[in-house]
Amino acid sequence: KKRDCPPLFCAICGLDTSGPDAQLRAKVLRGIDAIAKELPKRHDWREVMTVGLDGGGDLSFLVQAPNFRAFPAGNYFGVSSIVPAWGYGWRSLFRDEKIYDILSWFLHYARQYIHRSNVARVLMIAWEEHSKILHPFGSRTVSLRYGPQRPMTSAQNALDVSMNALRPSSTIDHDFIFNSIPLSNSAWINRNMLDPYVHQAAFHCLRGHNLRHHSFDVEAVVAFDCAIQSVARLLRNGGKISRRQLCKALGLPSEAGSLAEYMYFLRNEFGAHAGGWRWWDAGEMVGENIEDIANLADEILAKAADAEVHMRAVEPDPVDWAGWFFQHFKMLWDTVWFENFDRWNAQHQ
Repeated sequence: KKRDCPPLFCAICGLDTSGPDAQLRAKVLRGIDAIAKELPKRHDWREVMTVGLDGGGDLSFLVQAPNFRAFPAGNYFGVSSIVPAWGYGWRSLFRDEKIYDILSWFLHYARQYIHRSNVARVLMIAWEEHSKILHPFGSRTVSLRYGPQRPMTSAQNALDVSMNALRPSSTIDHDFIFNSIPLSNSAWINRNMLDPYVHQAAFHCLRGHNLRHHSFDVEAVVAFDCAIQSVARLLRNGGKISRRQLCKALGLPSEAGSLAEYMYFLRNEFGAHAGGWRWWDAGEMVGENIEDIANLADEILAKAADAEVHMRAVEPDPVDWAGWFFQHFKMLWDTVWFENFDRWNAQHQ
């Protein structure tokens, strides 16, 4: 269930020196120290998050991975993820209400990001294999918690239970699903959606296809170019790289580089800015190129996701989630928190 957003605060732990007063900042840092001591004690705490994706009832494929599963579920298409249980149990540790708001919400969003990364893999499979655009927010969600009082006997058993939990009024026939539903072998099952650039590029690609499906071709070009921009951030590793250079680095022909540059031109002239010429005819500038543009964005995303393993910055399947949390603290903060919005809000009040 979607929760209302908490009060917004500036970055912590050295990520930003502006914002909270020194006293609040010191309390937040002490809170982070408390998390560092507490998380190892919760090594075996897990949560199985399940979402029923609306509009996916006609999909018929199965995904089985060590820590997530995707499956048909009546009118929905279900996705279950085993994630660290970071979203609850912090009230006794943070007595200060402001500190509780900052850190408990951040932990909530961090574990949500892990689940959503698995959902995004399934969204890409649904698109590539079935030409189906789905949204990660479903109208049916279930959460099952495992810990000291209810140990998780095995990941597979927990995922089996989650399948039934999605439809409490009836029992899913596991044998029927496993024996009759084709098992997907998509490359997206093993691609690293925990990398924020790969994840973001997938979001923009899917958004582009959705816009194109509804005849918003110019807006779709902007989304596809945003996907390429996300890939560029993955590849450049701090340096600048043009769209033509990006295509070359991924082994694409020179024609792909030219099309990527034209996509960027269309974005700047018509999509991302007001534009200064023939705005009524912007659609003609896209024309038949939209299909090639969409295909190029998909190809760039797939090649970049495969190349990610050679430049890996985010571990996709950690044994120690507590260590992973602190190793990737800045990435998580930049990805799931509201720092830029908070800064804008503070400046305009």
